[in-house]
Amino acid sequence: MSMVKVKNFPNRIFAEQAQQSLDKEGIPSMLQSPDMGILGAGSSGSLPQGVDLYVDEEYAEKAQQILTTLFDSI
Repeated sequence: MSMVKVKNFPNRIFAEQAQQSLDKEGIPSMLQSPDMGILGAGSSGSLPQGVDLYVDEEYAEKAQQILTTLFDSI
């Protein structure tokens, strides 16, 4: 199983919303950011590096379609 980054978000709030949207479609994902464990999961401030959303390679295309539809302007 190879994880690929499908989108970078400015903060955890948007990233967690996207993760929940993918979960509803049966697509498992994980978040990665420098704030994990430092600012806590509820941090809503923007981060210079943002928050990366990863999915398994086999779900990448479907995840991209969902994220583009829901979060294209973010």
